[in-house]
Amino acid sequence: MPPTHALTGAFIASLAVAAAALAARLVVWMPAALLRRWLPWLQAGAAGLLLGDALLHMLPEAVEHGITVGEAGECLALGTLALLGVECAIRAIDAAASTAAFARMNIVGDVLHHLVDGIVIGASFVISQPLGIAVAVAIMAHELPREAGNASVLVAGGYAPTRAFGLSLATTVAIPLGALGMAAIGHAPLFIGTSLALAAGTTVYLALGDVLPGLWQRLGPGDRFTPVLGMGVGVFFMWLAALAEHG
Repeated sequence: MPPTHALTGAFIASLAVAAAALAARLVVWMPAALLRRWLPWLQAGAAGLLLGDALLHMLPEAVEHGITVGEAGECLALGTLALLGVECAIRAIDAAASTAAFARMNIVGDVLHHLVDGIVIGASFVISQPLGIAVAVAIMAHELPREAGNASVLVAGGYAPTRAFGLSLATTVAIPLGALGMAAIGHAPLFIGTSLALAAGTTVYLALGDVLPGLWQRLGPGDRFTPVLGMGVGVFFMWLAALAEHG
């Protein structure tokens, strides 16, 4: 496929994925009483979706793109440590912020995740247009529930619905940027594999180091097992999505 066609296809597909991600974020405008009741479940589900996405989707795909299991583990650890460093900096610089640190970290993690999504889309269109379309549809399918969960995390962390949606719009810009950049570079399996494994590390940290700890303070007497049940549902959904992707 000529490079111009690859760029055009990658750009259009990345915009479609970004639009789907934003549509899922409309959950921030649920009625306040209903949102409060469902927030613990939505947060727990978001943590499960993030964890399942990292371990059942991103890591296996990283290995499929040519890096070894050992290299994937190294990148996973490096990505986790990198995001921990980012959180240390955020807490040190802005300790008096009105929004919870886990919500701000969610934004950072979302930008990284969207960038990797764009990279994968761009590389797929360099190989062939049918593959690019299939990959974009697959990414869109797992983005919808993940983005809905992430939207609830921002609201739980203190962002007003309008602000949460505006920040969501800003993070989706990373999808077309990653797609166009990768389509311009050309297909580079090792680069994609490394990027996926690094992003998996940041996603694991986000799920277990930020989203889950931010849930405990919101639990009422009847919600004691919400974290494990909600996370279990999220991981199970990503397991089903991984099975569907691999046939």
